[in-house]
Amino acid sequence: MFVHIWRMRARKKKTKDYEGFGRQVTLPALKKIEGCQEAYFFKVFEGRKPEYLWVVFWRDQKALEAARSNPVWREQIRKFEAGKFYKTIPLELACECLGSFSSSPARKPKRNARSSQMKKKPEEHPPEPAEPESPAVGFTDSTPEGA
Repeated sequence: MFVHIWRMRARKKKTKDYEGFGRQVTLPALKKIEGCQEAYFFKVFEGRKPEYLWVVFWRDQKALEAARSNPVWREQIRKFEAGKFYKTIPLELACECLGSFSSSPARKPKRNARSSQMKKKPEEHPPEPAEPESPAVGFTDSTPEGA
């Protein structure tokens, strides 16, 4: 897996426009490109100046390279440049994944109506089996003498 990381410092007066552009143009464009597995658009939380990160996951390096010549990608780049959103030239990194892990938050199990009804009933114990009236066929009672 390859990841394409793109960092951009935006013009203060263009931040709202750029955020809309990212959500409405770039994300849908990336979704259409073969080999694009996931894409995340981040606003840097602690930045004094408006900064953004794109983290885009690609199946492999070949998919990333093919995307760069894809007409959908080229059109998105053309629109981005026409918007004059950035203050400095964006920094781009293409990285190969060497390892990873994934975790999902713990979720409470869903309770269906039947299981909640069953929990409300008091526990019932099955009746104890009755004593047999006669020994089972093929068995005899043992005697103290062992006979």
